[in-house]
Amino acid sequence: MEKKQMEYMQFKERLIEALQEYFLGRGEVYYDKVKKMNDTDKDAVIVRLIGTAVQAMIYPEDMYKGYKDTGDFEKCVKEVIRACEEVPFVDECHIPKTWESAKGRLHMRVINKNWNKQALKRMPYREYLDLAIVFYVFIKEEGGLMATQPVSRECMKLWGVDVKSLWETSRKNLEEEVFQIETMGAVIENMLTEMKDSEDAGMFWNDMEGKEIEGIGKVYVVTNTCKKYGARAILRKDLLQRLAKEQGGSFYILPCSVHEILILKEDGMVTAENLRNMVYEINHCSGTVEPEECLSDSVYYYNKDEDRVEVAA
Repeated sequence: MEKKQMEYMQFKERLIEALQEYFLGRGEVYYDKVKKMNDTDKDAVIVRLIGTAVQAMIYPEDMYKGYKDTGDFEKCVKEVIRACEEVPFVDECHIPKTWESAKGRLHMRVINKNWNKQALKRMPYREYLDLAIVFYVFIKEEGGLMATQPVSRECMKLWGVDVKSLWETSRKNLEEEVFQIETMGAVIENMLTEMKDSEDAGMFWNDMEGKEIEGIGKVYVVTNTCKKYGARAILRKDLLQRLAKEQGGSFYILPCSVHEILILKEDGMVTAENLRNMVYEINHCSGTVEPEECLSDSVYYYNKDEDRVEVAA
């Protein structure tokens, strides 16, 4: 008889119990709610071992997805234990203490201003349309993991800089970042290929290449090479100018998530309000974008003649 899988709440409780039993006398294991972007909360299990200043933060929701695929609870527990006992990915020596050591690694992210009011009380930011530009320092990348540090008002005070300095420095770094532009069909083909379904990927590509998507014209996806927080491409004027030249005119910008934007040439086939409704559906009804990764419900428009981005709807 097939063993019935646990529901999420039972899985979370058993995970904490198993970790508390394993680390008994060696550290502290407890449950917490962690604040994420867009003022959302996410379940977290914190493991703090004795003798180290670094704590491991495990997200049970992410572990539960793996458990649902395999049904192997013990494997999930072993993976968490291994992650907690490995040498810390980042320690204090990696965190920049001075402006000189930080400025070469300073990057910006675009987030929703109205959805992050609490977070923005702690972070210096620059307004951009209905968005906010916040700043992060790249710390370390290893084994597919990337560590960054948000720039707080305390960091800014310690470094002796202001928001203008953060903006100008991160903008220079942004100009050196590499972005990629692909059709939606090519992106989906790559996703299928990564799933090792090359035959279906080829069939999909043959069917989609050169075609318009859902009657609204060809859609392009813009992100950076690491596919992390690539929506900041909206701030690259040279990139937008190049896109306008290639497409032969102005275009709409759809905030797919904080990681990428979609480009759709204005051709009279669809209204900004129609696109706004589509963006809202993707953000709040489809389940394809995590709540903390949504960027905006607005639709933006790059005006080629005036060389500027504006809110279209």
